[in-house]
Amino acid sequence: MTGPVLVDLQGAQSLGHRGRGISRYATQLALAMERVAPDRVDAYLLNPDLAPPAGVEPLIASGKLAFVDEAPYADASLLHLASPFELSVPLDRLFPRDARAGPALVTTVFDLIPEVFADTYLADPGQRRRYRAREELVRQADRLVAISRHSGVDATRILGVAPARLGVVPLAPSPEFAPAADREVALAAVAARLPAVRPPFVLYTGGTDGRKNVERLVEAWGRLVDLVRGRFQLVIACEVQPLERNHFEVRAAELGVADDILVTGWVADPVLVSLTQTAELAVWPSLYEGYGLPIAEALACHTPVIASATSAHPELLPDAALFDPHDSAAIASAIEGALVDEHRRGTLLGHARATPRRTWDDVAHETLEQYDIALATRGRRPAAPRTTRSRRTTRLAFVTPLPPLRTGVADYSARLVPSLASLPDVEVDVYVDGPPHAGDALRAAIATGVEGAMATRPLASLVRVEAQLGAYDDVVYSIGNSEYHTGALAMLRDRPGVVLAHDVRLTNLYRFAPWQHPDGASDGFHAALQLMYPGALPPDLGATGSLDTVDADRWGVLMARDVIAESTRFLTTSSFAARLARLDARPTDRDKITWVPFALGTVAGDDDAGARDDDGRTITTFGVVSATKQAELLLEAFTHVRAGRPKARLVFAGRAGPDEVAAVRRIARALGVSDGVEVTGALEADQYRRRLRTTSVAVQLRVLSNGEWSAALGDCLTAGVPTVVTDAGANREIPAGAVEKVASDAGAATIAGRLLTLLDDAGARRRIGEAGRRFAEGRTFDACAAALYASLRSPAG
Repeated sequence: MTGPVLVDLQGAQSLGHRGRGISRYATQLALAMERVAPDRVDAYLLNPDLAPPAGVEPLIASGKLAFVDEAPYADASLLHLASPFELSVPLDRLFPRDARAGPALVTTVFDLIPEVFADTYLADPGQRRRYRAREELVRQADRLVAISRHSGVDATRILGVAPARLGVVPLAPSPEFAPAADREVALAAVAARLPAVRPPFVLYTGGTDGRKNVERLVEAWGRLVDLVRGRFQLVIACEVQPLERNHFEVRAAELGVADDILVTGWVADPVLVSLTQTAELAVWPSLYEGYGLPIAEALACHTPVIASATSAHPELLPDAALFDPHDSAAIASAIEGALVDEHRRGTLLGHARATPRRTWDDVAHETLEQYDIALATRGRRPAAPRTTRSRRTTRLAFVTPLPPLRTGVADYSARLVPSLASLPDVEVDVYVDGPPHAGDALRAAIATGVEGAMATRPLASLVRVEAQLGAYDDVVYSIGNSEYHTGALAMLRDRPGVVLAHDVRLTNLYRFAPWQHPDGASDGFHAALQLMYPGALPPDLGATGSLDTVDADRWGVLMARDVIAESTRFLTTSSFAARLARLDARPTDRDKITWVPFALGTVAGDDDAGARDDDGRTITTFGVVSATKQAELLLEAFTHVRAGRPKARLVFAGRAGPDEVAAVRRIARALGVSDGVEVTGALEADQYRRRLRTTSVAVQLRVLSNGEWSAALGDCLTAGVPTVVTDAGANREIPAGAVEKVASDAGAATIAGRLLTLLDDAGARRRIGEAGRRFAEGRTFDACAAALYASLRSPAG
C-alpha cells in the first residue's frame, strides 16, 4: 500500500530568502498542489524552530501542516525536499535519519551557483563543508526536479547525476504579475509608494551580490547617449545594504549619472508588481541564474525584457533580447536598441505578448508527475521494507575509474560491479576515481554510472556520504599502477578499506600522486620511495620523480607496502601476485594478503566472439602497445615466420602512443617486414571483437610481471583464440593446453617456431582455443564477484 507523501517546506521559512525566490517557490507549489490535487500530499513539513511562512492560510485550513520532528517518515512513500541547500538548517533537521531508509526522495535543484563560483561562495571551509554535504543529499535522490534545462545540465556536469534521474519543471510567475488593467492606476500606485521614481523608467529587480552584475549595469547606464539617458531613469529595486547603496551611488556620481539612477531598496510585492507593469523595459544583467523568475514575471506583465546571454536566460528569451554581460558597452547598446530601435523593440514586445502564460497549477501538475516517476523507478532503495529481509543487507562502496576513462581497470570494474550488485542482499555505491585533468571524462563517468550500482558519485564525496548515511560495511578500492588511482591512494590513508590490487608494482601510481594530490613537497615521489625503504636504496634513487622498469626490477622496488599497510585487506588477482605482495609487505601486514580470481572477457558482447574467421596467417598481439610486451622481440620473431609464411600478417591491436607506433614501424622497416605489420591504435568494442574473430594466433609476451593479470589475454581465452604466452607471473597458473607457453627468456627463433607450428596446424589451434575457452568459463564476472564477496565476508588472516 502506498504510504504518505510528504513535502518539506523549510525553504519557505528561510531567513535568507523569505518571501522571494526559493521561499516563493515552496509556498506557491504547496498552495497549487492543494488546489489541483488535494488528495496527493499528506503533509507539508515546517521547521518548529523558525517562524511559519506568510500566505499559507489554505495549508493551515487543510490541517496538513506538520513539523519535521513529527513526520511519519518511516511509513512515507515519498519525501520532496523543496529546498535541499538550506545551509542555516542542520542536516539532520533537513533530512532526518528516519527519512533515510524509507521514502523515495525527490529534491528540487534551483542552481549550483556556489560550485560555479566556488572561489566566491565556498571560500569559507565551514560553508564549503555544509554546502557539499547537501550536494550528497541531492546525489542520493531518486528524482531531481530542475527548474530549467540549464540547471539540469549543471546537475549532470557538476554533480554527475544521470540525465535519466532528472526532470525539468520550469517556474511560473505569481498570478499578480499580469498586464495592468489600467496603466495610469499602476503608475499612481508606484508614485504613492516610491515618489522618487520618474517615468518612463528602466527596471532592474534582483539581488546585489557580484554575480548579479549590478555595477556593470550602472557603468552601462553611464555609456548611454544623452538623449536616451536624459529621457529615462534606471530604477534598481531590490534589497540593498547601506555599504552597497553607498558604493552604487558613488559609482554613479563618478560616471555623472547620479541623478538618473534610483536605488529603492526592498519593495513589497504589490509595489514590485506595479513597477514591473509600468516599466518601459526590464533589464537583467546577471552572470548566472538557475532560471530567471524576474524575466518570467516581466514577460507575464507584457513588459519587454533584455538579459545576459548566459545560463538559463536563452530558454526564456529570443536572441534579440540577449547581450554579453561582461561588456558594459554591449549592455548599453542593448538598452538603447530596446528603447529607441523600433524594429528591435517591436520584437521584444511581440515576444512578451506571445509568451504562453505559465501558472503554478502547471508547476504543481508537472511536479506530481515527477513524483510518479520517482515512485515507479525508486532506483536508490529496495522496494521491500528492511524488516522483511531474511538477512542483513551489506552496503559496499566501490572506488574505481569508469569508462569513458581509458584504462583497463575502468573497463573491468564496469563489468564487475553489476555482478557484485546482483548478489543477494548486497548494495553497491560506486565512487569514481581518475586524474583531475580528465575533467570531462570524469564527469561523463559519474553521469553515466554503471548498471546495478545504487548510486555513482565522485570519490571526494565518500566521507560525506558515510557521515550522513552511516559507514559502509566495506570500502573496496580497485587500484592499479597508473594515474587513474591517485584519489584512492589519498583516500585510503584517511578511510582504510579493502584493496583489490590489479597490480602489485605501484611505482607509476606514486609517480603521479604528488602532482594530482599535492599534500606534501614537490619531491613527493622521492620522499615516499626513500621513506618506504629506509636505508635500503641509493639515496638518489627516484630523485627524478619516477623510476623506470629496469631500476625498479634491479632494486626490487614494488612500492606496495604502504598501500598494504593502510588496507584492511589486500586482494590480488593471482596466487603469484599474492606471493609477490608478501615479499614487499612488512611482516605485520602479510596476513592481510590473499587473492581472488580475475574475471576473463572484459569486452561487452564477447559471447559472440566464438564465430571464428581464421585465415591461418594472422598473428595479433592485443592490448596497450608498450615495451613490457617485447614488441621488438616479436617483430624479430615475425621475420622468421615470414620466411616460412610469406603471407603472414602481424597486428598490434590496442592503444599506442605516437612514440610506440613510430618505434614499431621503424623496427619493422629495418627488418624488412613493414608490409606485413599493422598498428591499429585504440579500437571500439565491435572492432576489437572483429579482430578477435579474425585472429589465427594471438601472442602475449611480457618481459616483467607487475603482479597483474592481462585483460587482453582474458579476452583471447574467452573468445577461443589460441594464444602464445610467456610462462611468467599469473600465466603460470593457466592450465597446460589452454595456452601455448614459451620460456620468459625464449629467443626470436623459438617464439617463431611455436607460431609457425600453430599456423600450420588448424587442429591444434582449435584444441588450444577450446581449452582456453573452458578455462575462461570458470572465471565469469558473476563467479569472480561471488569470490570477491566471499573474501570480504571471511575472517582476515
